[in-house]
Amino acid sequence: MPIKQISIYIQFLFLLISLPSQASFTQDTICKDSLLVASYVEGPHVRYVSLSRMEVFYVVHDSIKNRTKKISKTFRFKNDTLMFRGFAGKDTLTYFIPNKIKSENGENPSSNKIVVLGDIHGEFESLLAILRYNNIIDASNRWNFGDGQIVFTGDVFDRGDKVTECLWFIFQLEIQAKKQGGMVHYLLGNHEMMALLFDDRYVVNKYQHAAHHIQFHYSHFFDKKSVLGRWLRSKNTLVRIGEQLFVHGGISPEFLEQKMSINEVNTKMRYHLNNYTALEDTTQVDLFLYSNSPLWYRGYLSRTPSYERISLQDVLKTLEFYNSNVIIFGHTPVAKVYAFYSFKLIGMDVPIGDPNYIDQALLIENQKYYRIFAHKEKERLQ
Repeated sequence: MPIKQISIYIQFLFLLISLPSQASFTQDTICKDSLLVASYVEGPHVRYVSLSRMEVFYVVHDSIKNRTKKISKTFRFKNDTLMFRGFAGKDTLTYFIPNKIKSENGENPSSNKIVVLGDIHGEFESLLAILRYNNIIDASNRWNFGDGQIVFTGDVFDRGDKVTECLWFIFQLEIQAKKQGGMVHYLLGNHEMMALLFDDRYVVNKYQHAAHHIQFHYSHFFDKKSVLGRWLRSKNTLVRIGEQLFVHGGISPEFLEQKMSINEVNTKMRYHLNNYTALEDTTQVDLFLYSNSPLWYRGYLSRTPSYERISLQDVLKTLEFYNSNVIIFGHTPVAKVYAFYSFKLIGMDVPIGDPNYIDQALLIENQKYYRIFAHKEKERLQ
């Protein structure tokens, strides 16, 4: 085995060895005292009990009484759909879950209206505010965008304290959009990868506390026995709509050298995420799980010890290979939704919920690009 492959394999083995087992969490997880964690209702979380039955549960914490409990019910699929109404705290939403969760094609025909949202990081109210103001959802938070499409460029997880609410909102929005001829695309980001691979560095105390109470690691909320876990594992890394290419971090020159198609990239990323404890082929671990991965690459805007900032020539090579005219990406923060390299790159990651920035998203309408906001009219990108 070449030296580079041996080095990669050692890194990967170290990652696996460092992952804690579920049985160790009650002793090893560092968690704040319950009295220091604000009251919360976390959930719902839905887990497969059998082919036809599901357990739905919440973790409810009362900081005043210093009491935490799990509330659960069991439901059955009917006509290949599970439907239940929220039953803990103030959750009265109705949830629809299809029996089969399938991956979407990464290549899609052009659309006259596309909304793109950058890294949400659990900022649920800010997300709703942008979508409501622009009539993309109605007052009941339901799809109101007809045959339009929405792209989430990844990183719905971590930092904020309403990650679960964001996930269920996007899940249900997908179902609603399809009924009207629209589509919702949720791309994997590095924080989705972290949530699936037991990296909880940016998980807030609420979620650590809830997981600790039921002897979980936070990642167990999204394992293969959970609905949200299976749904996340079905997601794409690259999506093209017409001639617009979407990715979380970016496509590095090293990654492009592999000459993988969009659907091949998506399939291989799912392979690496779904089989990380038992990979038979580790030759591309560094490309999919480390700094040159489409989930981690920052070279569109930054230079790091691993790479220089990308050249226009390399961007054009990527666009030519993927038959696209622009790459739209998140991951690397920008002060506003902004076009680089003569509209060959558009950065999306404006820190949402941060008072130092104005919450915004991107609207692509009839091949024109606009910033959209929660409290003012859209403005054309120049």
